[in-house]
Amino acid sequence: MKYHGIPSVVLYWPLEKREPNTLSYIEGKNLDLIINIPKSIEEVELTNDYLIRRKAIDFNIPLITNLEFADRFIDAIAKLDVDDLAINSWDEY
Repeated sequence: MKYHGIPSVVLYWPLEKREPNTLSYIEGKNLDLIINIPKSIEEVELTNDYLIRRKAIDFNIPLITNLEFADRFIDAIAKLDVDDLAINSWDEY
C-alpha cells in the first residue's frame, strides 16, 4: 500500500490484538521513529498511547510526543537531502 507515494503498512492499535500490530512492529525493530500524539482523553486512547510509548522506550526507538516538535522536526528533515545528513558523535556538536 502507498500513501502519498510512500510505501506504508496499516498497523492495529495495541489493544486490538490483531496483526500487524503496532507493538509487534516495535518489538521487531521495524520502526525507526515513532510520533505518538494523543488525540483525546478517552481511556482506550490513553491506554493505547501509553503502551506504544512504553514499548518505544523499552526498545530504544526515538519517540516524539509533542505536536509542535513533530511539526518542526518534519520541516527540518524535509529541507535536507539524506546525503547531507552526517552521523556525528555527541562530542562533535
